[in-house]
Amino acid sequence: MTIATRTATLPIAAHAVCAAAGVRDGLRAAQFYVRDLANADRFGKDEPQRVPFLSRAVAQGARLADRLMSCGANLSIALFMPSWRTLPSPFTPGLLQEVARGIREESLIHNPAFNAYFFRSAIHIAGRYSAPPWLILEHRVDAARRALAARAEDPASGSEMMARILIALAEQGPVARIGPVSGRNRFFAQVEPNVAVYAIACVALMLAEDGKPAAAMGEDEFFSVTGALIGPRLPAIAALIGQRDEAGLARELADIQSMY
Repeated sequence: MTIATRTATLPIAAHAVCAAAGVRDGLRAAQFYVRDLANADRFGKDEPQRVPFLSRAVAQGARLADRLMSCGANLSIALFMPSWRTLPSPFTPGLLQEVARGIREESLIHNPAFNAYFFRSAIHIAGRYSAPPWLILEHRVDAARRALAARAEDPASGSEMMARILIALAEQGPVARIGPVSGRNRFFAQVEPNVAVYAIACVALMLAEDGKPAAAMGEDEFFSVTGALIGPRLPAIAALIGQRDEAGLARELADIQSMY
């Protein structure tokens, strides 16, 4: 089947959602790289005299445009779809199954649980382990979901499904850029950012499904605990992803799950 034929078989809603995500991420990427090229964000707050005037002006313009777009988007979301950008808590009972079901969802007014969880958790995890700015592209999360949709009917256990999801996300690369990683989080930088971010997101979802975390633990703290737990195993996870070894990765994830 050719790409053109596969595209023609997608419903109109799928094209619309893909187009909207692409435009949104295009604007997000444009303002990110304008600020980055302006170079102003690389100078400390105590060194304003080192920032060239043109760089400062361009960076301030990019920040203003970003704030206006963000305010407009946040107002629209608050009015029409308040839950759109909320991180689905990994502690929610049945979320793993809901995320798996979301692989095949196509809707103009509903953000699939797959997209919502993995996009929002990536922002939380990147913010926990690295310094800003980050660039995380939602349409690439959706691209991973679409790649998985063709295999959604294949039987798979929880660890097998998570292995399949982790490989798809790492290959699509929604995490386009992260900031510097601090020394105490050095383990996070030993593999490609998409592997680190989505391995933590996938394992957190598996552990929470088992009811492992303490009731009083928040999402950010739980992501930190999960990162510390899988940190030594990230190189092995990265190697299995590079080999597209779903069975080996599923065994690795199941082993981690049994350790907690």
